[in-house]
Amino acid sequence: MTTTSTFQIPKALTRTRTIKESWGFRKHWRSAVYYTGDLYQDELQDCYRAEWKVEHPEPYLQFVRDISSEWPHLRGLADFMEVGTEPVRWRDFFCADGDNKYTYSNDETKRACAQKKRVEKTRVSQIVYFEDDTCEEVATYTRPGELGEGLAQLKPGAQPEKHIKLRLFVVEDLSRSVIEQLGSTFNIDPEFFRAHAFDYVWFNIRDPLWDPPSLHVDAVRRDWFQLRFCRARYFSSRQQFNQGQEAANLFNIGRKLYEDENKAFWDSDTQSKLAKVLPRSKKGGLGIDQIKGFLGGSSNGENPAKEKAPDVEIPRPAAAPAKPESKELPGKFEEKIDGKVGLMRTKATMWTKRWEEGDCDIAVLLLDPTIEEGFPLWRGYRNWGPIPSFSATTTDRTALLNASRVPSLTKRTGSPQTKHQVFQASKPSPPAAPPASFFSDFLFWTQRPSAILNPPPKHKLNDTNIIPMVALLRLVSAEWLTMSQYIKTRLSQIDWEITHPKEFLTQTQIDIILNKLHTWRRLVPQYREMITETQTRVFRVQVKVQTGRELSSLSLNTSDTDPLSPFRDEFRLVLAQMEEYERRIDRLTTVVTSAISIVDSRRVERLTLLAMLFVPLSLVGTLFSMSDDISEIRDTFGWWAVASASCVVLLFSWTAWSRKQSLKAK
Repeated sequence: MTTTSTFQIPKALTRTRTIKESWGFRKHWRSAVYYTGDLYQDELQDCYRAEWKVEHPEPYLQFVRDISSEWPHLRGLADFMEVGTEPVRWRDFFCADGDNKYTYSNDETKRACAQKKRVEKTRVSQIVYFEDDTCEEVATYTRPGELGEGLAQLKPGAQPEKHIKLRLFVVEDLSRSVIEQLGSTFNIDPEFFRAHAFDYVWFNIRDPLWDPPSLHVDAVRRDWFQLRFCRARYFSSRQQFNQGQEAANLFNIGRKLYEDENKAFWDSDTQSKLAKVLPRSKKGGLGIDQIKGFLGGSSNGENPAKEKAPDVEIPRPAAAPAKPESKELPGKFEEKIDGKVGLMRTKATMWTKRWEEGDCDIAVLLLDPTIEEGFPLWRGYRNWGPIPSFSATTTDRTALLNASRVPSLTKRTGSPQTKHQVFQASKPSPPAAPPASFFSDFLFWTQRPSAILNPPPKHKLNDTNIIPMVALLRLVSAEWLTMSQYIKTRLSQIDWEITHPKEFLTQTQIDIILNKLHTWRRLVPQYREMITETQTRVFRVQVKVQTGRELSSLSLNTSDTDPLSPFRDEFRLVLAQMEEYERRIDRLTTVVTSAISIVDSRRVERLTLLAMLFVPLSLVGTLFSMSDDISEIRDTFGWWAVASASCVVLLFSWTAWSRKQSLKAK
């Protein structure tokens, strides 16, 4: 093990430099004011509830109100339905949202308009699964009236051409209208909506939205379950990241986009030292010929020079443009990138049961909205569709390509992802892809059982309800794997910063590394808790299997042949990785803390030597000051100078000799 005596701290690891990145404490984190009343201030809470109270509530809202007196945690759902979003957005209580990007306006007219938009926000898709293992997207409802009409058509006894086994309603975001219509139509447990509307990792002792934890024995008997996970999103600039935060404020449900606070050297475009040495092309760019010539090679296939080029990294602008005459190319290369990654805690909540008034099972899946700004980190997950065969005909290959256009993995023509693209093959444009979002991806995969079931089923599925669950678990597992790789990337970058501080920490402090590690020390345990919760609750949730008109319970993990069993291994793998990251973070924290201690000890050593310099001076001065004869002060000063100089030389000679002996002993 590395000890303090042998640990070599690089010279560049100092604590005297500054960095432009802000690592300071956010002021609103320290706010301890509950403007709508804390958990124990019933009268103050009732006073504010009188402001947003709906005079003529619909049946489901009235039902939630009535039972909240005995189930107090459901009062938060009633407030959410009445306000249209989180109750704290009712007014600009903090006086920090002058443009009302997060809260309602204090003006009653503007507030009523904004509230109406939130209350009526609707995006629901209905998918039906038939007995022959086929499925169909019936409709997508974008207005409350459309959803009401669609639910009204679900009349008991209306037999379709093919018997329906499952009706799945996929909901993006939540609103009063959606909760009211789905809850009253299917008699849904209010806790299902309440669990999805808010997101808190921990609570203060006064938080009014406190949600009491459920016993595990009760949680596994619910007719709904919840997956919690984290999504990472890349932004090319601070401005784009701020736009992403503003977009998250438009969600009705309580979600936040947080910066990971792990800025690294590779995240931004920086001028390389090589760029200063290389000759410039006529148009100001770096040509491939100039770079190869500098490195000892040539662009026409000739042998490189005998002398080996220095070990340098070719900067990004080194690639020669294929079309120098293009007007868009210089602007693209001159674009400055200041990459940032935002993290958002996400939930997916699914309710399923036998519909008492129909002849099929009903499922409702609540999904979080997706921010349009930025990109999914690393452009998303792997496409799970079958790769076309090389020997396939052009027609078959084109058909397979069009059928495998995953919304979030497809570059959309005219979108911000491709507006600067200049290297395009001359071919007809593919069909327009649907909007890229978690919602669209789920709709895509849940209608393709052969692609998501591994191995694909050779016979009919005994339980069609398993298909949407497999699609959901695949997407969540992919997000966790991406998140795990991202944490590994950041920890590896911290390793490089510690090992090569001159190259990567020129403009920063060693304390910044500790701040980065503290971020992951806080987040990784949260992620481990989410994964553990999925293992202990989701994979033990009771799947409803029809036996006549009765329902029996079947554990999801009773058989290794079950389609959900492979995902237990996926979550075990991610959980093991998170546990290893925790240990790695602790080791890195120990190294960085030791480095800081060594830097501080060297400063103390310098101060000690400086203090020792004045010891002989003050000692000799004190001895000579005992003379009362002022006339002899001139001779006294001379003797003081000679004696002090001799003592200082002797002292530092002894110090150097002692240090040399200690190094020999090591």
